[in-house]
Amino acid sequence: MAKGPFHFKTFTVEQDGAAMKVGMDGIVLGCWSPIDGVKKVMDIGSGNGYVGIMLLQRMEPGGQLIGVELEPAAAAQSAENYLKQPFPAAAQSWHGPIQKAHETHPEWEGSFDLIVSNPPFFKSKPKSTNAARNLARHDDTLSMGDLVKAASKLIREGGRLCTIWPSDRLEEWNEWASGYGFAIQQTVHIHTMRHLAPKRILSEWLKTEAPVSTRTSTLTLEGKATLDFTDEYLEIVRPYLKGT
Repeated sequence: MAKGPFHFKTFTVEQDGAAMKVGMDGIVLGCWSPIDGVKKVMDIGSGNGYVGIMLLQRMEPGGQLIGVELEPAAAAQSAENYLKQPFPAAAQSWHGPIQKAHETHPEWEGSFDLIVSNPPFFKSKPKSTNAARNLARHDDTLSMGDLVKAASKLIREGGRLCTIWPSDRLEEWNEWASGYGFAIQQTVHIHTMRHLAPKRILSEWLKTEAPVSTRTSTLTLEGKATLDFTDEYLEIVRPYLKGT
């Protein structure tokens, strides 16, 4: 994805100040996360803010978005992009560790209908010389346990937690999420191409103790060649991406 401004169909985000640019993982998460009945949403690890703004595009007027970002430049950029977002909703950026959010903002406890996160998920990969990029990509400052523990404090009963992970960390994530009172609602295995093993997993969890029926599906991004996007991928991104 480009390093300059990224132009969606209905809004534009600046991204020069954020280490991680607009990318496929975030786009799919923003397109897919269910928002029926959602009035208040949090984006953990918001980066330049585009995932949250994608959700605002689908939410009813009067909704509220809070983006949480630890890296200072990215937090400032998301705040800038939130100010320019065109939808009838309130959006704000909070710069700080999600592990402390419920202490800094006790009014947030149990108040969110939906939390989404495209978290830093590399656990043992080589790091770059760019400290901000490492912060966005590696889980040193936001482990799976930290993420789900914080989410469990902030999501209301019956609220949702939607995430995207590498497929090789799905079992680990399932153990963490189920251990903090979440029940799996649906899982989507994302294939780059149909003949390849899935690289990413989308999952939706409900904060509930009641039994939940689980749905499993697949999403294939490309056909036989790079950028030969499938109809199923184009269908979900069409409201957002130019040229689709």
